[in-house]
Amino acid sequence: MSNSPTALDPTDPLLEGLNPQQAHAVAHRGPALLIVAGAGSGKTAVLTRRIALLLKNREAWPSQILAITFTNKAAAEMRERIEMYIGDESRGMWISTFHSACVRILRNEAERFGFPQAFTIYDSADSKSLVKRILKEFEADSMGLTPGGVLSKMSRLKNELIDVDGFASQANPNDPNEMMFLEVFRRYTQELRRANAFDFDDLIGQTVFLFRAFPEVRALYQRRFRHVFVDEYQDTNKAQYELIHELTRPVKPEHVPVETPPVLYNTEGGIDAATLTVVGDSDQSIYAFRGADIRNILEFRQDFPGTDVVVLEQNYRSTQNILDAANAVIGNNFDTSMSKRLFRIEVRVSASRASPV
Repeated sequence: MSNSPTALDPTDPLLEGLNPQQAHAVAHRGPALLIVAGAGSGKTAVLTRRIALLLKNREAWPSQILAITFTNKAAAEMRERIEMYIGDESRGMWISTFHSACVRILRNEAERFGFPQAFTIYDSADSKSLVKRILKEFEADSMGLTPGGVLSKMSRLKNELIDVDGFASQANPNDPNEMMFLEVFRRYTQELRRANAFDFDDLIGQTVFLFRAFPEVRALYQRRFRHVFVDEYQDTNKAQYELIHELTRPVKPEHVPVETPPVLYNTEGGIDAATLTVVGDSDQSIYAFRGADIRNILEFRQDFPGTDVVVLEQNYRSTQNILDAANAVIGNNFDTSMSKRLFRIEVRVSASRASPV
C-alpha cells in the first residue's frame, strides 16, 4: 500500500463534514498511522469512518479488523457507529477491550498451555479473598503486608510482564519484607493454577507469553487481523504494548499457517506485518498508576517505521475560553513534542446534515 492518502471521491458520505486533517486520517493508507487527537476533536468519528471505508471499499474483510478500546462502552459505541455507516457489511469484526480480546484468544488456545477452555477468571473480590487467606496463613500482616498493597504490587508486576519467577530473580534476598511478598506471590500463583484460574491482570500477559511460546499460534492471529486499531494509546502499559507488537510483526515463512491464501504471501514466503492505527494524546495520559507508559505514544514513530502522523486540533465541544485555558496547561507538560494547539471554529450545521463527532 502507498503511504499517501488513497484517491477517494470527495463526495463520499464517509468523508462528509470532516475537516482536512480528519479526512486525511480517514483516507490514509500505509503501514502505521498515529492520530494525535484531544477530547472533542472528532476522534471517534475518524476512527470509525476509517474502518468503515476499508470495509466499504473491499480493502479488508470484517474478520480482518481488530479494534481495541479501554471500556466496553467505547467498544459498543464504535461497533454501533460502523454499523450505522455501512450496515451488515461490518459484521464479524473484533471490537473489544484488551481484556475481552485476550480472554477470547486464551479460551481458543487454552489446551496448549495446560488449562481447560472453561478456565475461571477471578474478579477483584476473589483475588482479595485469596490474598487475605494467604497473608493469614503466613502471618504476613505482622510484617506490614496488606491485601491492598500485595494486590497492587502484583498487578504492577504483571502489567510489566514480570511473573513470580521473574520477580524472584530480581528480589533482594536480604530484605525480609520482599522475601515475604515473594512467598505470598508464589502461593497466590500456585492457588490460581490449582483452581484453573487467571486473575484480571493475568489475561493480557498470558496472551503475550502464549504468542511468544507458540509462534505458530501467534501467526494464526497475525494472519487473521490484517488491520489493527487501538484507541487511547497513551494509556497502554507494557503488557498491552507488547501484545500490539506481537500481533503486528511480520510472520516468518516457517510460521505461516497451512491453508493461508496465496494473496497474503510476500516475496519471501512469509506474511507482511498488519497495518496499525492508533489514536492517542500524550496530554491526556491519566493511567500512570495502572502502569500506563507515556513513552508508548511518544516513541511510536521510532517503534513503527513509516508512521504517518495526523494531528487533530479543531475542537467541536468546548468554548474557545476553555480551550485557551487547556492550551496554557498543556504548555507546561514535560514533553510537548506531540502536543496540539486546540482551537474552535464556530459553524452552523443544519440538523439534517449533522453527523456525530
